[in-house]
Amino acid sequence: MMKSGRGAPARNAVRSILMLLPAVPLMFLPAPMAAARGRHIAPVVPPPAAPVASAADDTPPVPQAGSCIAHVLSLPLLTGEGSPGVAITFGAAKGMAFLGMSQETLGVFERPGLEYDHGRAVHMQTITGPAETFETTVDRLELGRGTARQVPAIILGRMDGKVAGLPILGVVGYDILGNYDVLMDFPRHIITLFKETGAAACSPLPALVGAHAYSALLMPNAQGMNVTVQVSLNGALVGMEVEPGSNASVLRAADAADIGVGKAELAADPRSRTDAGNAIIGRRHRFAPVAIGTWHGASLSADVTNAQFNILGMDFLRGRRVLFAFPTRMFYFSDVQPDAAGAASATLSLAQSRLADVEVQQDDGGPPAAPAQALAPAPAP
Repeated sequence: MMKSGRGAPARNAVRSILMLLPAVPLMFLPAPMAAARGRHIAPVVPPPAAPVASAADDTPPVPQAGSCIAHVLSLPLLTGEGSPGVAITFGAAKGMAFLGMSQETLGVFERPGLEYDHGRAVHMQTITGPAETFETTVDRLELGRGTARQVPAIILGRMDGKVAGLPILGVVGYDILGNYDVLMDFPRHIITLFKETGAAACSPLPALVGAHAYSALLMPNAQGMNVTVQVSLNGALVGMEVEPGSNASVLRAADAADIGVGKAELAADPRSRTDAGNAIIGRRHRFAPVAIGTWHGASLSADVTNAQFNILGMDFLRGRRVLFAFPTRMFYFSDVQPDAAGAASATLSLAQSRLADVEVQQDDGGPPAAPAQALAPAPAP
């Protein structure tokens, strides 16, 4: 589409994992799809292909359409050990999109030769702070064998990079993902979106992540998206949004202080920098012990910073099979498994966090640091 001028006054804020970059319950529906925000969109999916051979005995099979499961969309993850990304088509543009659970609405990036109409202004709440952008519409979206038309979206800024040789087109968010059971099999680099049929005598959902599945209740965040789990850190409960779009876990400084980790306890911890369009500086702290639902672990490291919300990121999810059972508001996950899909093609995440002593020293009075880039894609293979 061609760009248009500034639209109507800004409406209520939407949530996005990342800030606008310098110069996402909705499902796939038959066209014409309702353009109103918050309307459900049903899948247009052709008959499934023949089932693949069963996986090894110690590995759960990839869900297949049948008497227990319907509406299966299974796609390879393009991003290896990075945040999950899949091949996607917006209109005539073919590329890839990240998957973001805390991304409320489908988000799109503009790039040379791909621009969108700018509709109403909209306020965004991101992990690093507020921003303002515009609503738009994607004429046609293709995800695996599923298609949708006239899909509402927000513009996330410009993005010229590539992942696995494909241009980065956007972020598929909760408005689409939240109506499915979403299985992210990180060891095999596969994501499967499906819906249970409700038939009797079907295997329980946790079996899809393996014989030793852990579980936690998915609770609503401030926007009503069921992406939050209760995490016990140092014996105290904290709500954290499960977000594979972040390479690290993040905890608000105020929440850390409430559980006894204040400035004095953080003073000896390494500094960290979280980039999601804007950058926020914090301290990487090791919390011990830690528990998430039925899982108990020795520790969890999180960047304690002035974030807008807490995140349980890829540092915890990497190497696991995780199932977001959104219709039943449950989160299931396995222990860390060996990578069965070969070398990662990329390790990019929407929100990047790293240790940042050098950058902080520069900010404190040294020569100015180079501007941070929110997404720094690895070179295409």
